[in-house]
Amino acid sequence: MSAPGIALRYYPPAPSLRAFLSSYYVFEFPAAEMHDVLRAELAQARFVVAGHGSIAYGNRLFQPMPAASLAGPSGAAIRFHAFGPFRLIGAGLLPAGWAALVGEEAAAYADRLEDLSGLAPALVGRAVERMRDARDDRALVAAADAMFEGLAARARTPPLWLTRTTDRWLVETPSPDVNVLVERLGMSSRQVERVVGRVYGASPKFLARKYRTLQAAVRLGLEPEQGWQGAAGTAFYDQSHFIREFRQFVGMTPGQFVARGAPWITRLVIAKRSGAETLPRLIRAS
Repeated sequence: MSAPGIALRYYPPAPSLRAFLSSYYVFEFPAAEMHDVLRAELAQARFVVAGHGSIAYGNRLFQPMPAASLAGPSGAAIRFHAFGPFRLIGAGLLPAGWAALVGEEAAAYADRLEDLSGLAPALVGRAVERMRDARDDRALVAAADAMFEGLAARARTPPLWLTRTTDRWLVETPSPDVNVLVERLGMSSRQVERVVGRVYGASPKFLARKYRTLQAAVRLGLEPEQGWQGAAGTAFYDQSHFIREFRQFVGMTPGQFVARGAPWITRLVIAKRSGAETLPRLIRAS
């Protein structure tokens, strides 16, 4: 989002998919080339409709994005490089959606990019064709809905007893306490770590760090005048701790984050105005 002419629009998935997916987002830019940094996030399904893109997790090398990609949950900021004109539609896979639609061990896919067609070649191939012929966002969303509804028709039963409790735990306080989750699930710490890792792709302790930092980033982005102290609150030991965590999960320092015209701030403002999520979506209003 460092180039002029950027467009970012959000749309809800079909009602039958809302337990599995966060909002769809359509991202476009007309320039010949752009670089950006994406926060650590939920697993993502993305379709490159025009142009070419590549991503890199942390300090790894860039890898090309397939026409339809499945990105596992990420534990660090992601670098994004694309050649345009570029157009993409994507959606976050909620933990329950990952368990139902993908069903694989999420921890094995963490910080990993795969070809989405491996899940269902015919369904994904048809969706890609429809998206390339789409004349507007409505047609893009309809193609995505049709593909995900096809996956949902043969979905596994997700462990809602786990995801509902863990989702709420992650977002209800500025600094989630792992002991609270262990108590609520009524399992041993080791058991909780295993079952959470399978669906969320990371341990409860790591997830708590990630969400603590992303919540602080949202507070800082929407109210930069409060400074890092106001955004951090009591969730971090000191400024150096806050900056270290911020760099890992957001990909830049707090100062760079709130700089005039920073891509992150632009995305936050767009999301807030559209009523979309400012954090990786877990708890959905009924």
